Amino acid sequence: MSRLMKKLLWTALLPLFVMALLTFGLTSLLIGRFAETESYDQLAREADIVYEALVDGRGIPGQLDVLVFQDGQTLNLERGGRMRRQMIPSLDPNALSERDEVSANGMRLLTFLREEGDVQIVTYTPVPLSNPQFRQIYVILGSGFLLALFVAVGVTYWMGRRLTSPLIELKQATASIMSGRHDLALPAVTDDEIGDLTEAVRQMNTSLEEKERLQNTFISGITHDVRTPLAIVRNEAEMLELGVVKPKDVAATGRSMTEEVDRIDRLVTQMLEYSKLSAGKLVLTTESIHMNELIEATVTRMEEWFRQKQVTVTLELEDATVQADRLAMERILTNFLQNAYQASPIGGVITIRLTERRLEIEDEGPGITDAMRTNIWDMYVKGDRSNGHGLGLAINKLLLEAQGLSYGVESREGALFWIEWD
Repeated sequence: MSRLMKKLLWTALLPLFVMALLTFGLTSLLIGRFAETESYDQLAREADIVYEALVDGRGIPGQLDVLVFQDGQTLNLERGGRMRRQMIPSLDPNALSERDEVSANGMRLLTFLREEGDVQIVTYTPVPLSNPQFRQIYVILGSGFLLALFVAVGVTYWMGRRLTSPLIELKQATASIMSGRHDLALPAVTDDEIGDLTEAVRQMNTSLEEKERLQNTFISGITHDVRTPLAIVRNEAEMLELGVVKPKDVAATGRSMTEEVDRIDRLVTQMLEYSKLSAGKLVLTTESIHMNELIEATVTRMEEWFRQKQVTVTLELEDATVQADRLAMERILTNFLQNAYQASPIGGVITIRLTERRLEIEDEGPGITDAMRTNIWDMYVKGDRSNGHGLGLAINKLLLEAQGLSYGVESREGALFWIEWD
């Protein structure tokens, strides 16, 4: 039995057991009080019958339990009717109150005393609990409570199994996820909180599986992107060391080595930048920025780069001001434009539109698929035509969110990335 099942049984059955005991005790008390009141009333009626019989000179009914005293002495009177076998207790009428409970001859008795002159009439009967009929009632009542308790245990155990089994399966599933396995056997999704938890675990498993796939792809790409320039640098350095490079080619070889080292440096810088942003360690300074001027300056700086694929940048700009960090916004623009450049065909057009509250950057590439749109802002994700490392848009996401700016992507003829501000 699981720990949760034990807790559930204790939680459900302990209050039920206490309630059953209290109910049984209170019921027994009420029945006893009611039976005692009825017994005294019956004894009073029997005493009236005996008194009337004495007054009329008739015999006392034989089925009555009664003692008659005169001046404290027991009177043996004629008993009429069919007498039942009686145990005659020894009672002192002078020690009795009108309604009393006494112990006589090893019995607990209820007594009723009626005094008429020097005659005392005492009727008596066993206390209700000593009465076999009442004992039978208590046995039936107690048996009913025990039966109800056993039924409650069974029902609680059955319901508990139905509730805890999915939770145990989910626990095993999460343990599998922690060990790196994603082929899970999850319980059926029900229309309750356990069903919601099952669906959440399923979605988490799918997301983690996708993250692991992207991470493996990223590591593979990073390894390739680092090893390739390192191999080039090593080969060219060995050529220089061996003196096989002609004097006229030394400058070109050095420039090639520098470019490859810069390529590695850009990759390391991006990774460090993403790490700082995700940890919240990069401090941003907010100021008023004229976005139209920043866009023009950024495009001018990247003109030589766009020329490599004969990509044309079309500007449709209005005057617009935004409260943001200048370096962060410049980095965001650069990443978006690099992303658009990578997606653009040779001779393509990148269109930048700026209004008072919105910036759009649209390319003529293949666009964004529905599958990629859900995780394009995540780390490691990059398009088919991209030569980057899948960090640019992830960095943009963190920078935009840190400044409270809205962002998104749409797929038209190409991809359209947008930013909005208040």
